[in-house]
Amino acid sequence: MASTAEDKQRIQDEQAPKTDVKESESPAKRPSFYRRHTWLVRIMAVLAVLVIGSAIAVNVAVHHRQEQERLGLGAVQAPSAPEALEDSSGRTGAFTAHVEYTSMAETDGHQVATDIAWDDAWFFEDPTVYNHELATTCSVLSAIANSESGYYQAGSNAPAYMEQALAALGFDDISTASYQYRSEVFDEIVDFFAGTDDVVAYSVATKRVKNTDGAEKTLYLVSVRGSYGSEWLSDFNMGDAADYEMDAIDHEGFMRAADEIVNDLAERLSEDGGGDDVALLFTGHSRGAATANLAASYADDMTTGLRVLAPLENIYCYTFATPEVTEFGNVHDELYDNIFNIMNPSDMVPRLPLAAWGYARYGHDLWLPGYGDEAFNEHYDEMRAAFKANVGTESPYVPEDRERVDKLIEDIAREVPTADDITTVGGIASLVHDLLADVDPMQVLYGHYPNVYIAWIQAIDADDLRADEE
Repeated sequence: MASTAEDKQRIQDEQAPKTDVKESESPAKRPSFYRRHTWLVRIMAVLAVLVIGSAIAVNVAVHHRQEQERLGLGAVQAPSAPEALEDSSGRTGAFTAHVEYTSMAETDGHQVATDIAWDDAWFFEDPTVYNHELATTCSVLSAIANSESGYYQAGSNAPAYMEQALAALGFDDISTASYQYRSEVFDEIVDFFAGTDDVVAYSVATKRVKNTDGAEKTLYLVSVRGSYGSEWLSDFNMGDAADYEMDAIDHEGFMRAADEIVNDLAERLSEDGGGDDVALLFTGHSRGAATANLAASYADDMTTGLRVLAPLENIYCYTFATPEVTEFGNVHDELYDNIFNIMNPSDMVPRLPLAAWGYARYGHDLWLPGYGDEAFNEHYDEMRAAFKANVGTESPYVPEDRERVDKLIEDIAREVPTADDITTVGGIASLVHDLLADVDPMQVLYGHYPNVYIAWIQAIDADDLRADEE
């Protein structure tokens, strides 16, 4: 007898082999593992698209940047002609000015302020004699160089701190063009991928200074910004002397930045006429200090050649938190006696690259009072008071870190005896181990803050600086 459709289905079901329920379930009712696997594949696909898309975008940006450079436009254009400081006070002689800027010790663009001295007569004095008042003013100007970055960021309402400060000091004009293409996150990313991070941002400003006897000079002030964004990578670009077929070289990352500044000055001075009445003042903090140190040494070197930027007796340089900058052994030659490098013993940055690797600074090294020094006990409270007056908060740095930094440098020198060893796996592992063992990197960084340097210099006299080697 013919069966109905329902009967046929029932008989087929009864005759079908018995299986595990999980195996007989439809795909829609299978465990969620399968559904998760499907979604995982989709998510991975999306991430792959994003990564590939980002890589393509960066690649396009890098090639666009390189094409600009080929056409002479450049990601970082050649510094423009200086612009007049319309609000310049025009002041000459000796006076005090009130300047504002930002501090690494405060966030969210918090403004800090201090009064600084100025005297045109400084630039008619012997540059090889340390001038504590000029050093104090330079410590503030080097900090303002860091503050200037905010003005060149899209959407920022930060003021042009450097322009304002130099206008208050009576400068006539200024060029800060290098900030325009070195202050955005995108620019820093592109510089990283393009391999063009051996740069700095800097200001060049001029003022006609007058001495009490009526003599005049044109002063070129160069204030160099510290490490910013991908420029940190350049701090580790020590270079290889073998690439230059030499026995020693200046730190390559700093050297390239200093070369740009010196070439800029040479072009500016050729256009302005130059002459014996030109004076140069270099200053900077951290990477800016290293660059200023080298730029001043190159300006000194040039006084013995055909292309002279300024007479040797008219070149001044004050740097702060200055890293070691060169493998050359002539750093203490009389030629460089016009360069003064001021460092905090609790700050690790001036100890790198290691002296044990053969590195040093041009000119004179001067150390602020450190924990354990007699001058430290005498002036530490004054330093803390000066810091609070300038910044509005208590000083965060820990002077006792001097002992930890000393030990750290000793450990690195022992475990990584040469600069070449740092590129080995063992060298890197040893370095990281030492860094994490006894030192809190963030805490040690406090001793590197520009405002710590400013406060110390305000609190002491020239006699309180220690000139012996660390």
